[in-house]
Parts: sequence; C-alpha cells; structure tokens
Amino acid sequence: MDTEKAILDASSALLEAKGPRGLTTRAVCEAAGIKAPTLYHHFGDKEGLELALIRRGLADFMRRKQQALAAAEPLDQLRAGWDVALEFALKRPSLYALLSHHVRAQPELVADSYALMHSCVQRLVDMGRFHCTVDPAARAIWAACQGVLSLVRPGASRKDIEAVSDLLFEAVVDKLSQLRTSRAG
Repeated sequence: MDTEKAILDASSALLEAKGPRGLTTRAVCEAAGIKAPTLYHHFGDKEGLELALIRRGLADFMRRKQQALAAAEPLDQLRAGWDVALEFALKRPSLYALLSHHVRAQPELVADSYALMHSCVQRLVDMGRFHCTVDPAARAIWAACQGVLSLVRPGASRKDIEAVSDLLFEAVVDKLSQLRTSRAG
C-alpha cells in the first residue's frame, strides 16, 4: 500500500472519530504505524496533512457536484449541487469543519464549487428565471447554503437541518425569481 495513501486513510478515520482537535501528528503517526519523519516527508507539517485531507475530500465532493449537472433543468442542477454540499457536511462533519477553518485563509479551496454554482445561476438568469444580475444572485445562493452548512455540528438534528435547508433554498430561489434587475444590481 502507498505510504501517503495509508497516512491519509488513517488521518481521515482519526479525523471523523476524534474531530479536528484529535488530528494530532502523534495520533496520526500512531494510527498509520509510522514515525514522525515519514509524516513530515510526505506532508511537510500538520497543516500540509490537513490540506491534503481537504483536497482529497473536495475531489470526491466535486465528482458528486459534477454528477449533479446531469439534471436537465438548471434549477434542478442548482438544487442538486446544494444538496450535495449539505450531504458532504452531514456525512463528513469533521472534514467539513476542517475545510471551514482553512477556507477563511484559502478561499481558493472552494473556487471550483463556487464556479459550478455560479454557472447554474448564470443559466437561470439567462433563461429569465432569476430576475436579477448573476453576481448578487450567486452570492445570495452561496451565502444561504453556507448558512445551512453552519448548522452542522455534533448533536444537531439532521431532520431539522434538512428542514432549514429546504426553507432557505426555496426562499432564496423565490426571491430571486421575483426581483427586478434594478433592485438586485
């Protein structure tokens, strides 16, 4: 087995079991059955390991978001992408927490995800479904989804989070469908 993959697999399991605070270099080395120099050789430091975990998780996330584009209707694509983001956070809450921590300093981590969402919003604006300019509409969709994702934490009710998700998605879409360009721009 590839050493780097083994370290990432052990780190991922440790992260989801113990949370971001439990992801220490000592714990990772123990879980992966390696010595610290091996960890540092592959990832440089703990932050490098965290970013490798995030990038690996985001690669899977982006594959799922790309699959969401299979829906023919842009609004269905937008909703499917929103749901993929929520499912990612619900299934991998510790990885999502780690991503949220790093994205403040490195917003480019989510640039591809934002671009996919922005392209769906652009199509909805072009079709006349959203009655505003694309950038404010995309920012509104992104902010609403991020608000829902912020509810994901240990002990939170999945059912409640999904209910809020449905409410916010429908509210933002309804508002964007009613706005006139002069008010939204």
